[in-house]
Amino acid sequence: MMTTKIFNQPESMESANQIKEQIMTLGSALFFTENESLLKLPVHVINNVQIDEQNRIWFLIQRPTQALTEFDQELPAKLDFFKKGISFYIKIKGTAMIVDNAAKLNELSAEGEDTTGMVAICVKIKQVEITETGNKGTQVKSKQSRFQISSLFF
Repeated sequence: MMTTKIFNQPESMESANQIKEQIMTLGSALFFTENESLLKLPVHVINNVQIDEQNRIWFLIQRPTQALTEFDQELPAKLDFFKKGISFYIKIKGTAMIVDNAAKLNELSAEGEDTTGMVAICVKIKQVEITETGNKGTQVKSKQSRFQISSLFF
């Protein structure tokens, strides 16, 4: 059984901390920009996220080949957090900003990581959708039944 909770703004500091904890548990995400302009950032797999005290999500990506000034200052963005074997996933919608600041790059990088050719991305959260997928046994059963049903048609 799948249940989904949607937060436009976390109701309390406790729910904000719970969301942070769940994001850090998952750790990996796909980062998409959803702007309408011709120049878009490519989809990135994000593994090392950090969340600041204003509940903004920060991470590093490869610097795009185009000049950063060619991109919109603020980009509608989506982060899909997931991890195999975990009974929930999180979809976040927000506004992303490209930050080209050496101090911020060093702050976000792992010890000794080379940040040459990288830029920081800051995502201000507008909506959080947490979907509980149930336990692993339920997932396997539902996959098996979907396979059985689809095999009737193909």
